[in-house]
Amino acid sequence: MRILIADDEPVNRLVISRKLRDWGHEVVEAVDGLDAWEKMQAKPFRMVVSDWMMPGMDGVELTRRIRSGAFRGYTYVLLVTARSGVAALVEGMEAGADDFMVKPFQAEELRARVRAGERVLQLESDLDERNERLAAAYSSAQRDLEAAAVMQKALLPAKDLMLPAVEPVWRFFPASFVAGDVFNVHAIDEHRTLFYLLDVAGHGVPSAMLSFSLSKLLVPSLGPDGLIKRAVEHGEGWELVPPAEVLRTLNERFQDDSDAMKYFTMVYGIIDAQRDTVTISQAGHPAPLLLRGSAVERLDDTGFPIGMLPGLAYEQYERPFLPGDRLVLYSDGVTECANPAREQFRLERLERLLLDVHGDALPEAVARFEEALRSWRGGDEFQDDVTFLALERRAA
Repeated sequence: MRILIADDEPVNRLVISRKLRDWGHEVVEAVDGLDAWEKMQAKPFRMVVSDWMMPGMDGVELTRRIRSGAFRGYTYVLLVTARSGVAALVEGMEAGADDFMVKPFQAEELRARVRAGERVLQLESDLDERNERLAAAYSSAQRDLEAAAVMQKALLPAKDLMLPAVEPVWRFFPASFVAGDVFNVHAIDEHRTLFYLLDVAGHGVPSAMLSFSLSKLLVPSLGPDGLIKRAVEHGEGWELVPPAEVLRTLNERFQDDSDAMKYFTMVYGIIDAQRDTVTISQAGHPAPLLLRGSAVERLDDTGFPIGMLPGLAYEQYERPFLPGDRLVLYSDGVTECANPAREQFRLERLERLLLDVHGDALPEAVARFEEALRSWRGGDEFQDDVTFLALERRAA
């Protein structure tokens, strides 16, 4: 090991240097504290054995400078002095010394203290190596999460999405890189639009993985495993699967017998612009809000979350959905959003806000909702995933 000896007494330097060289160390000598500091600026040392009392800069001040953070890696400092007693020990240790040796000392004592320093430095090197590996692993995981977040956002509706007689506007704020919330809106044909919003229990990667799988299943493609469309029995063409049946099928597919209990709440529906209706089925999700003029109606919030119990049947209901009406879906990250005083935003506040902005165009109304929620939170970070989807019925 490369060791710096700082001592203004030539005889002391000679004795210590000779012993350290005999034990296999590389030794550099400094005539005082200033000389030692200059040598350390040129090339840092892993260990410094310094006399306490030296002209220009004493050993305590040298130790303080070493501990100032000027060097990468750790430097072990052994202070040597003729002073003894608790006061001297405390002063040296508070300056940042690692060990303390009182003159006169035996060669074996010096050897033992240097070996103790070597063990400390080896532990420090091992810790640095582990930290570097952890930093590399963390960096890799962070890149993977960032890529997953990009993929998840790619599953959301396109910003320029055009739907038959429906205008969608949304906000999506994951609590971490990836979210357990997922939603989408799909045009089925020239007059029907499918929509859903679901919230997987929990946070982070496990919940996001399930939400990824669900978003793929809920694409309205025609196939043997299609949830949304199915071939007409004994005929040609296809038909839409009723919302309640979609939820029942999902519940049977996603039964989880493990201790993880991965379940999710969901609201799923179909807007029919030809019939001026919306048909909705729910699985334990917060109640959708239907705004018509200056009135807001809480729709049903029935049904068990999907994946919680097998063999469940789900209900569906139909409401008029006329030009100018708005349907608002949201995750519990909205109503349970807490302010700095730990008060929740709550459904009543959301309803009042939606009524206050009902005269604005939908994009402006949703922007005002976002501003109000961020102001309530007192910042841009949310404890739970926040998802908000507003659908306005336009004239066909």
